[in-house]
Amino acid sequence: MPRESGVSDRPMRGAVPFASPESMRIEVELPHKGKVTGMGIPEGITVIVGGGYHGKSTLLKALEQGVYNHICGDGRAYVVTDNSGMKIRAEDGRNVLHTDISMFINHLPAGQDTTDFSSENASGSTSQAANLIEAVEAGAGLLLLDEDTSATNFMIRDKVMARLVSDEKEPITTLLRHIRGIYRTLGISFVIVVGSSGDYLSVADFVLQMDHYKVKDVTKEAKSICEECGIAGQYPENEITVPAFSRKLKPVKPGRRKIKSMGTDTVLIDREAIDVRYLEQLSENGQTTALAHMMSWILDNVKAEEDIQHIIERMYTIIEKRGMEAIIPASCSGGHPVLPRKQELYACLSRYRSAKIVR
Repeated sequence: MPRESGVSDRPMRGAVPFASPESMRIEVELPHKGKVTGMGIPEGITVIVGGGYHGKSTLLKALEQGVYNHICGDGRAYVVTDNSGMKIRAEDGRNVLHTDISMFINHLPAGQDTTDFSSENASGSTSQAANLIEAVEAGAGLLLLDEDTSATNFMIRDKVMARLVSDEKEPITTLLRHIRGIYRTLGISFVIVVGSSGDYLSVADFVLQMDHYKVKDVTKEAKSICEECGIAGQYPENEITVPAFSRKLKPVKPGRRKIKSMGTDTVLIDREAIDVRYLEQLSENGQTTALAHMMSWILDNVKAEEDIQHIIERMYTIIEKRGMEAIIPASCSGGHPVLPRKQELYACLSRYRSAKIVR
């Protein structure tokens, strides 16, 4: 699964081959391959632990790219992930438009309403809260997180800090407190890479340890340690209040617009650059080329105030019936368009500062 380098998608030569721990080994019958055995990660909350440089993030990267098919020789041809799975992270400075983040952020000092939150320059915690809620709005059934790219105060708050700063004075409710409730209420699974936030072991259904690039099932040992440390069961599986996904898009002034994409980092609409570099599952330039044209189609075809979920579903229904040519002109410039997932289109639209999004 390791890649040749941080800027290469080729498999690393001489890498340690992946091997499943016996306790998680499953067998799958494939139509063109026959029986394949490997590690099956069940639904629920899975925590990946291990020392630095032992392969935790490499495993997570393979899982986040498992939403796509891979060619033979890639090394990840049989890494298959729920195709609605979404990698989320902190994203300092992103804009947020009318998103209900009250599950995680509330009673702000200035009295801002977090059930209808907007910001031109979101912090790490508010951006990650918005990213999670928007992923749920986009229909994600699996969320992938890495502690290294997450906001610490969104992920965890230790007992020492809680004694100094009481809950009444802290606007952030950590993911740790809600993660079991999200899985119970919404059925959304999590795979989280953790290096130092040990409390996540207490909410995990499965704990995998990367040790010299090999996977070990250490769930029993982790549960035993949680019992010894007195942290087992401290974050109960309570039901949560599901946000109201009622964002709508208003029509914009019609007219010819310039659209362009730059690598997998930027979608340009007229003079505005939409920053998509932290949508880590965009894997090739053709997807951002398609995103630019699909965003333009949305702006052209919203004739009256319309629910965001409805307009995106309408577009993908047209593509399914008539092909991408119905949305993207065959003579389009900027490269060969590749259909992105709905999740990335939702995310791109949410980052478009000029979007007339209302509730």
